[in-house]
Amino acid sequence: MGKALVIVESPAKIKTLKKFLGSQFIFESSVGHIRDLPQREFGIDIEHDFEPKYVMLADKKEVIRKLQEAAKKADIVYLSPDPDREGEAIAWHIASILPKGTKIKRTAFQSITKAAVQEALDNPRDIDMDLVNAQQARRLLDRIVGYKISPILTRRVKRGRNGTSAGRVQSVALKLVVDREKQIEAFIPVEYWNLGALLAPKNDKSFAAALYSVNGLKVEKEKGTKDCFLIPNAQIAKDLVAKLKRAKYTVSTVERKEKRRFPVPPFITSTLQQEASRHYGFSVSRTMNIAQSLYEGIDMGPDGTEGLITYMRTDSVNIAPEAIQNARKYIMDQFGPDYLPEQPKIYASKKSAQEAHEGIRPTSLHRDPERIRKYLNEDEYRLYLLIWRRFIASQMNPAIYDTVSADIATDQNVILRATGSVVKFNGYLAAYEEKRDRGAPEEDDESAKILPPLEPNMPLHLQEVTSTQSFTKPPPRFTEASLIKELERLGIGRPSTYAAIMNKIQSRDYTNKENHALKPTELGKVICAMLEENFPPIMDVTFTAQMEDQLEQVAEHNKNWKELIREFWKDFIPLVERAEKEAVVPKILTDINCPKCGQKLQKIWSRNKYFYGCSNYPDCDFTTPLEALEFNKDDYAADFNWDQPCPNCGSPMTVRHGKYGAFLGCSKYPECKGIVNIPKKGEKIYAPEELPACPAIGCDGRLMARKSRFGKTFFSCSNFPDCDVIVSTLDQLEEKYDAHHPKTAYVKKGKFGKKKGEKGGKKKRTIAQPTYKASNDLAKIVGQKEISRPEATKKIWEYIKLHNLQDPINKRRIVPDADLAKIIGKEPIDMMKLSSFLSKHLKK
Repeated sequence: MGKALVIVESPAKIKTLKKFLGSQFIFESSVGHIRDLPQREFGIDIEHDFEPKYVMLADKKEVIRKLQEAAKKADIVYLSPDPDREGEAIAWHIASILPKGTKIKRTAFQSITKAAVQEALDNPRDIDMDLVNAQQARRLLDRIVGYKISPILTRRVKRGRNGTSAGRVQSVALKLVVDREKQIEAFIPVEYWNLGALLAPKNDKSFAAALYSVNGLKVEKEKGTKDCFLIPNAQIAKDLVAKLKRAKYTVSTVERKEKRRFPVPPFITSTLQQEASRHYGFSVSRTMNIAQSLYEGIDMGPDGTEGLITYMRTDSVNIAPEAIQNARKYIMDQFGPDYLPEQPKIYASKKSAQEAHEGIRPTSLHRDPERIRKYLNEDEYRLYLLIWRRFIASQMNPAIYDTVSADIATDQNVILRATGSVVKFNGYLAAYEEKRDRGAPEEDDESAKILPPLEPNMPLHLQEVTSTQSFTKPPPRFTEASLIKELERLGIGRPSTYAAIMNKIQSRDYTNKENHALKPTELGKVICAMLEENFPPIMDVTFTAQMEDQLEQVAEHNKNWKELIREFWKDFIPLVERAEKEAVVPKILTDINCPKCGQKLQKIWSRNKYFYGCSNYPDCDFTTPLEALEFNKDDYAADFNWDQPCPNCGSPMTVRHGKYGAFLGCSKYPECKGIVNIPKKGEKIYAPEELPACPAIGCDGRLMARKSRFGKTFFSCSNFPDCDVIVSTLDQLEEKYDAHHPKTAYVKKGKFGKKKGEKGGKKKRTIAQPTYKASNDLAKIVGQKEISRPEATKKIWEYIKLHNLQDPINKRRIVPDADLAKIIGKEPIDMMKLSSFLSKHLKK
């Protein structure tokens, strides 16, 4: 048999695959995509039925050359990018650049284990063009939306080098974040009171009961569609407390039930991202990076490199039958027969899931997280443990609770209710329990309350009445986890896109993170308003979800991908043409009266920010920056002189506003650029007479206190930039500028500390390193009798890495073998001490 070439996406997989496959296989990596639509042009030929124009990626020339050379030496090429639509498209692109006549087959590794890899190679297939076309359709749709809308946004919303961009799915995700923020801003808290009582049967422990109904009406926090009883203020709460204190209490009804809590399915991409966020605070991209390394393979010492989990971009909860059987055996051995269901649990995937995939699970239950922990870093261990526990729990029996609900009647026409439960059997909770999203509505802990034995007509004794004031809360902001959950619920995005969506809406300055929650920036709100006004379909959640369904139909050979593009183009381009002529950022009417004519002011977007303008324009031309109208002198130092003259020319000063806050600026600007910083409350104020004269020869300026962009005070000459005297503190003045320093214009420094206009830098000098005689023990390792210290250090490290002599848990620790022990001793040492041991074995 001749050579077989296996081409994968990631170079990290090759090390693992080499262990499984014999010398008849050679390996190369495409390092992701090798072809794509061009960066600087549209790249779609509208005149020829939307034919894409693919170009080789500029940084992949060497990669492509290697792939072509390797293919010439092989009898067959196995294209093995990741087992999803993106991977299918990459395989298709690779096939297009291989020499003509190359025998090509597609293999997809659901996991990087010996059995899975061998099975994939034993059962190769042709490239699935339906999957390729589904990916092409998605790529072209995204290019059309981004290429046609982004320039409009850049012109109308934000100019500059970075500009703005729009995306077909990221824009809907942004809309969800912005809409949630609008709900929060519009939310009006409603006061309510929680009332209850601490009650006890005779000679038994007390328990808490909450007020349930008054005068036959159920107690609620706020008014709904049904009649209810509200406790909206302290007076009503006080009257009810008085009633509760004089009431007599009797158990009215007692209801006992057995409640089951069922296990959750194995992880899919979205649920893994959500749970990693809830348990560990991992971002989506961090979770996927860790999962990628677990999938591609971990070096486990004597056992070699193995992939620890199945493919992590999946929306299917299917599990291979043999994996289910292994899980059932593990549950029986580790937990016992009570935890094992009579029949294996089979979970149903959602309609659009790729059924050829599995859920995310460990590739082997022989690799217990604790047993292999020493080979994993902390993040890898935590994520692997989460995947392991979730998979085991998915095949276990439900948890069982005994629940009790008791209504307590009174002679005051009020009813209280007490509920409690106790875990009768912990079931799958012995292995794993889901966490809730931050800010999610609180739920009663299933096992938190245990009631004493209660029977109907049993009298109860009042021990205490409780009363606490509360307010309704707005809906919580989205976290990455809850936003992905919402996108998945709406049918938007796919496993391979969630991480990219989260990255885009944050890296473009459309959202900020506050306490792990996503808050839209002003720019994010403006982009959203602009798109909703001018491109309603792009921001329509239902439309975007329907588009995802149509892409699924392409993958299932039920729709032609070009037809999908044609239909979208037909409806989309008229919107673009209209927006190019008419699109503006919508104005926002406020409740603020115009100080000039009395009409309402509106917020108007211009040059990357809002300003206030009169709604009666052009009859009234009043405009002002937002900061000027909201400016309050009370926020600043009380003894600041607001009427001081310009320190440069003596002209009057006016309050101005910059991106770093308010300041006094010369009224003759731009002829005079004199400014004075306005100190906040508590900040030291420097009077002009307190500050020294500029020490530069020939300069008539004085030192002035200024503010950096970070809010830090520094001192510079009032003639700056004509004079370059500048210090962080006044103490530095004498040591930095002596009596011979002439007045010198400040020259702004460019990159790498060089002054603008200054060319090049010092040439790098090479210093000849002295050579030493190596001891016999050192020479045995480095292979030389005479060697320089840097070279000896380099050779020692090559030896350490070649023989895996770093502690897997703490890479800083070097664990010597027999030969290295002759240099550093038998005990492990910190890597920083290696140099001192080396000195003893290098002699002049």
